[in-house]
Amino acid sequence: MESFLDRLLADEGAGAQRHATRSASTAAPHPRGATASGHAGASPAPGAVSTAGPQDPSPAGVLPGVPLGLEAPRIAIYDTLTSPPRVVAIEEEDLPALIASLAEKTYHHCREQGGQVPYSVIQELIENLLHAYFRDVVITILDNGQTIRISDHGPGVDDKDRAFQPGFTTATAYQRQIIRGVGSGLPLARESLQFLRGILTVEDNLGGGAVFTIKMPSTSEAQPEPAVAPPVRLTTRQTKVLVLLMELGSAGPTAIARELGFSPATVFRELVVLQDMGLIHSLGDGKRALREEGLRLLESIL
Repeated sequence: MESFLDRLLADEGAGAQRHATRSASTAAPHPRGATASGHAGASPAPGAVSTAGPQDPSPAGVLPGVPLGLEAPRIAIYDTLTSPPRVVAIEEEDLPALIASLAEKTYHHCREQGGQVPYSVIQELIENLLHAYFRDVVITILDNGQTIRISDHGPGVDDKDRAFQPGFTTATAYQRQIIRGVGSGLPLARESLQFLRGILTVEDNLGGGAVFTIKMPSTSEAQPEPAVAPPVRLTTRQTKVLVLLMELGSAGPTAIARELGFSPATVFRELVVLQDMGLIHSLGDGKRALREEGLRLLESIL
């Protein structure tokens, strides 16, 4: 007959076996690399390639993956506003390479169109896309390269005024592996543009996110045509001085005063005025001679 002790030992052995079975079930790998939370794969390491496009940062602040394929950043170059843009997709292996490639190619296409946006400004705004996790990034180049729009579908910019003040930043410790993240990028970009009479603005994007717009003055405004010089008007005395210099080739104040019957002081003052007008030049020995401009002026009035 089975004793009470035998039944007790049998029950303890069955309990231990059930516990071992549950532990093995919990430790078993999930199918196709799924994690215990039910999501495929582990969180990407900082800067690692993600074949599934950018991921939302985890509470620990893991960097987003590199957007590839249809999610890769695109550059749209408008040669004219009446024709479809040329679209270039940018894919790289990691985030630092993606930022560098986007900045370089945007600058190249901007300059190719005749734009004057500084490379440092473009780089600061491209780095700023890290805050938007590079979601649906489109960089549009317009107005012969003088206008650049950088749009995304990230979290957007809530306080747009404060975003341009030094020291305000949302960069995490993980993001500072790639960028400075001290709140200096946007203020530096705006200040650099102000020196060139350009502007930097931020607006909400359709469907969420932000749109940063760099706008430089048009080519005609940036490089105004030289003003047409007003016609030179000579007094009778100045005309006589020029005519005498044309006849003599060169002369000093004393010789001119003697020939024209003026005082040497008066002639000296007229010579200074004519030289300031660019019509004569000094020979270094007190004598003056006509410049080409003076000779052409005399030919037009005589």
